[in-house]
Amino acid sequence: MGSIVVSIQRTKTPGFVNASGMMFKLLIGLMIAIPEASSRSYEEHEIKAAFLYSFAQFITWETRATTGQTAALTAAQTAALTAAQTAALTYCAVHEGPVVNALKELIAAKQTAGETRRYTLLADLSNIRQCHILFLGADNNKSESLQLRPEESVLTVGDSQGFVANGGIIEFRRQGARVQVHINLATARAQRIQISSKLLKLATIYNAPDEAKIDD
Repeated sequence: MGSIVVSIQRTKTPGFVNASGMMFKLLIGLMIAIPEASSRSYEEHEIKAAFLYSFAQFITWETRATTGQTAALTAAQTAALTAAQTAALTYCAVHEGPVVNALKELIAAKQTAGETRRYTLLADLSNIRQCHILFLGADNNKSESLQLRPEESVLTVGDSQGFVANGGIIEFRRQGARVQVHINLATARAQRIQISSKLLKLATIYNAPDEAKIDD
């Protein structure tokens, strides 16, 4: 599989992000909606926020579908369901930092007629069922494993070391001047979350040490 790799150049334009292909177009297209963003370079936390926003286009929350829709969906049905879910999406966090603040700004800038994406700050994870995407940043200082019930069907994203190994679904990893996206596909399946092959082909699939290689 390939991988989503975003390089942060530190030469003539500090903070400028260089990537290629579909995800680059999505990220830049999202970020230029932020006032004055097109006239400056982008920081790491802004790139992560743009990833968070764009992930929704590649996710289907199966347990949130209408009864009877979750089995044997055609490609067209899956696309229609994903579009419907994306139009009414809730992002959550339990701590606000640079990534969350950038995400909030992006949500506000991208609001259009018929789209009601919103953000909710949670006091804890007891009310997580209202969330579609939960971001847990490294600044949460929480290293315990995530143990969510399958029916909660929440896409968990984090940037702390070992996030996918501890039960998260998507982890941002900084390697030198590069930010990579890693996906725990087994956890996604356990949460009954369907991830588009378009995203899987661009990401690195995490495999637990005692698991066989996952091919999708």
